[in-house]
Amino acid sequence: MTQSKRIAVLGFSLFVLWAEREAQAQSRTDLIQSARTEKETKLTPLVPPKAERVIVRTQNSLPYRLLTGEAHGFGVSLGNMVPGSGFAIGPRYTKPMWESKLILRVDASAAINESYGGRLAVTLPRLFSDRTFATFSTQHRNISEMPYYGLGPDSSKTGRSNYRLEDTNVELRPGIRVFKGLSAGLIGSYLAVNTGLGHSTRYISTEEQFGPAAAPGLDRQTNFWRGGGFVEYDWRDQISYPASGGRYSAQYVRYLDRNLGAYSFLRLDLDASQYIPLFNRTRVFALHGSSSLTTAGNGQLVPFYLQPTLGGSNTLRGYRFNRFYGDNSVMVNGEYRWFCSPALDMAVFADAGKVFQHWEQWNFHNLESDVGFSVRFKGRAARPAFTVDTGFSHEGFQIWFRVNTMN
Repeated sequence: MTQSKRIAVLGFSLFVLWAEREAQAQSRTDLIQSARTEKETKLTPLVPPKAERVIVRTQNSLPYRLLTGEAHGFGVSLGNMVPGSGFAIGPRYTKPMWESKLILRVDASAAINESYGGRLAVTLPRLFSDRTFATFSTQHRNISEMPYYGLGPDSSKTGRSNYRLEDTNVELRPGIRVFKGLSAGLIGSYLAVNTGLGHSTRYISTEEQFGPAAAPGLDRQTNFWRGGGFVEYDWRDQISYPASGGRYSAQYVRYLDRNLGAYSFLRLDLDASQYIPLFNRTRVFALHGSSSLTTAGNGQLVPFYLQPTLGGSNTLRGYRFNRFYGDNSVMVNGEYRWFCSPALDMAVFADAGKVFQHWEQWNFHNLESDVGFSVRFKGRAARPAFTVDTGFSHEGFQIWFRVNTMN
């Protein structure tokens, strides 16, 4: 065979091999496309798990949106006006106006034990190129069963009494944003207060158990002019349910007794919160500390109904509401929160604090303490819509149910 014929045979053989491979590749492509087409004809829509469908359906229901305030601004307040005041219910409404340059909030509620209250607030969050803001509010409460255990850290759990508290507060808070996160402002208000016999038949009335020495201001009440200021630095990632950042504030208010000249005093409130995220923000350490300090001049007293208190869902969760009254208080809280699902968060917590009568007693000795756990059901806004806290202390345990938790 000549050289030219060998080259021709070799070329033909290579062509045949190439054609066979192309045919096989085309056949494989046809098979894949055929399988894909067949699979597409059998596809069914993706159906979320049943539990997820139930959660979404619940979150979209009108009763749920009313409870969480997501029904076009309308909502229902449900729970207690203050812990121990009895089951309360009432309407609320929030309306941003003029591109959120004005926010109107109105709410009212009434309890089965004859307690009732209402509040109107008008907020102007952005004035004069976003540098200034102002809030005007007026509030009236009539709480028929406020608890009182006596003055100071040594009061007894078995010494519980109750009194009626009526108060009306009209307040204006103008402020300025110094720079991002830092703001300061003034406080001016008129506060009218009245106390009376408690409504509860289970506990003795405060007037029958304590005298004016153990409950200053019990025998006579007055009205107050209040004036002062505040400063705050806030760098939280979100206001409603932060996972990082912090908020630190100080508020100074002078209470001027305008009727009796016996109950004028100064009050300083300090508060700090810090949030430390872990594991891609699926875990959060939430740390909080606060202190309220008062001082009265010669011959002046701090009325017991305006004293700092500890005990309840926002302070010492293992103790009854307002378990401790004193002229001063200090408190620390710590929580470890973890993300369980888009609809549920869990947390464990520890609280500690005390009330005391003199500033030199400000320290972390002889603190009352508790530990506990929390279950938080989140709404569509990714913040808790319902919270159940269970706290344990040497005085027993307390369960707190809260709606629309904000911190």
